[in-house]
Amino acid sequence: MIGRLVSLFLLSLLLLSATLQADEARPVYVEVTQMSDSEYLLKWKIPPVMSQGQEPAVELRQSNCRINKGAIAGQPAGLVGRKLYRCDSNTEADYQIELIYPNSNPALTSLIVFKPLSGDPVQVFSGPEETLVTLSLVTSPSAVAKQYTVAGIEHILIGTDHLLFVLCLMMIAGSFKRLVLTVTGFTVAHSITLSLATLDIFRLPTELVELLIALSILLLAVEIVKHRAGGAKDSFTWRYPVSVSAVFGLLHGFGFAVVLQELGLPSAMKVQALLFFNIGVELGQLAFILMVSIVVLIVRHLIFTQASHQDRLAQVVIYSIGVCSAYWLFERSAVLFG
Repeated sequence: MIGRLVSLFLLSLLLLSATLQADEARPVYVEVTQMSDSEYLLKWKIPPVMSQGQEPAVELRQSNCRINKGAIAGQPAGLVGRKLYRCDSNTEADYQIELIYPNSNPALTSLIVFKPLSGDPVQVFSGPEETLVTLSLVTSPSAVAKQYTVAGIEHILIGTDHLLFVLCLMMIAGSFKRLVLTVTGFTVAHSITLSLATLDIFRLPTELVELLIALSILLLAVEIVKHRAGGAKDSFTWRYPVSVSAVFGLLHGFGFAVVLQELGLPSAMKVQALLFFNIGVELGQLAFILMVSIVVLIVRHLIFTQASHQDRLAQVVIYSIGVCSAYWLFERSAVLFG
């Protein structure tokens, strides 16, 4: 059974998720606005996941630029700040943004927006490994495709709540055929709401979306527990997993859109960026499903060969999913109603 195999891998995921904040995928946001021919305003906003003093220093680099007003160069200046630079407008050297971390980057991506005096803003999305990013007034279609595909993959792989939901779907689906149909329903549904929300056609409040995502995981965990106890064999969830995954997929699409809204879309290539972000999400999701299947098969054959051991571990894991999702539900309820 695929459900039994999946359960073996869930325990290690849950142990990891206990130390993580679910779906913390906000990037370091940096904005450079050209105020005049020689003045550039640098602003930044860093996610509040770093301890005080560990925030990166944010610098505008160019051979003839100097700080005119703002934080001291090279030193952390808090989660939110700004600097005014005066630059020699006669030079043709590239402008660059440098992120200087006191110790190391804790896997934070970065979004840099450059607003020139004339023309459309330029957005550059980069991974945690890039701490020196070159700004360019020309954004090629290939660069947009790469940036947003990588962003989609990274988001799904660090979104613990989304991954737990997908794993619950795998357990409920059972057979390979039903798994393919169930995941396809989830994919189609969240692609629809991701597009609607990102293009400002229809949105839901972020806090409400996050609360409902936690509730969706808890409901699936309860269904799995009831099924294992023999009380949910004929429930709607087990008879029609594709319909259930599609309904909840509509909800999770709004969750994906929250991240994409923070990243922003290049004004000249909105549809392309949205398409490649969605492709990235699907690639990350498929890669995770494949990884889970491979790892669980290996663990099953090398460690847990007896069915009774697998059943006991599965029970522990399923209840752990319920505990995690219930915690997120209460935490997000406090944010929404508090």
